[in-house]
Amino acid sequence: MMKNSKIILSCLISIMLATAASAQWVPLTDRVTLSSLQGKSLIFGDKEISEFDIFGFSDGGALAPNPDKMFVQGGKNSITGDCGLKFNFSWSAVSNQTVNATLSFKVSILPGYDGYIKDVRMDLTGAGATGNGVVAATENVQNAGGNVIASLSCSKQYGDGGAYLVDHAEFTPVREIWILSKDISVTSGTGIGSAHISEFYQYYSQIPEPATLVLLGTAGIWSFTRKKRRGTAF
Repeated sequence: MMKNSKIILSCLISIMLATAASAQWVPLTDRVTLSSLQGKSLIFGDKEISEFDIFGFSDGGALAPNPDKMFVQGGKNSITGDCGLKFNFSWSAVSNQTVNATLSFKVSILPGYDGYIKDVRMDLTGAGATGNGVVAATENVQNAGGNVIASLSCSKQYGDGGAYLVDHAEFTPVREIWILSKDISVTSGTGIGSAHISEFYQYYSQIPEPATLVLLGTAGIWSFTRKKRRGTAF
């Protein structure tokens, strides 16, 4: 029995790793500009994203962040089912330039859904840097009471192998969160260097987790079938 349990667990882990590797972004909304969402909401799946606000500036001749040229889309992970946001834009810094932006918004579970938000994940998929260039992104997550329940930090520097492109934080499940002071900085640094970012994702896992339940159910059905074939009594 113990041997069968180990086999089932091994198969489940293999399935989860294989499916995670093949996960893809599934769009659930049109791609729209951030400026078009001022005072409006982006609704998809069981989520509502609202209260968008951005403030940006630049130095050294770099182009400042422009909400008219910053695009956002709602979607989900094809494997986990987690809903999230995909941001696309183009910020670059060379020759002692700096680009900085502070972004904030609210993430809520829509009325009529039983889910709760339990974590946040940030992924700087489109960040690159050379020399002393740096791309850095930080954010604080607050609950309805105004308490900080999570803090994330990602970055990209030359030679880091992409080790800091992703950050993740869990917290006590809640119905709504505020992403406040999401600060994105793109700087060439001192001396020779450049930095650029064109894309990043944010995901918000919920309870229950449909994909996990499906995988566990599949393992349970497989185990039941094997026992029935062997004539095992329950």
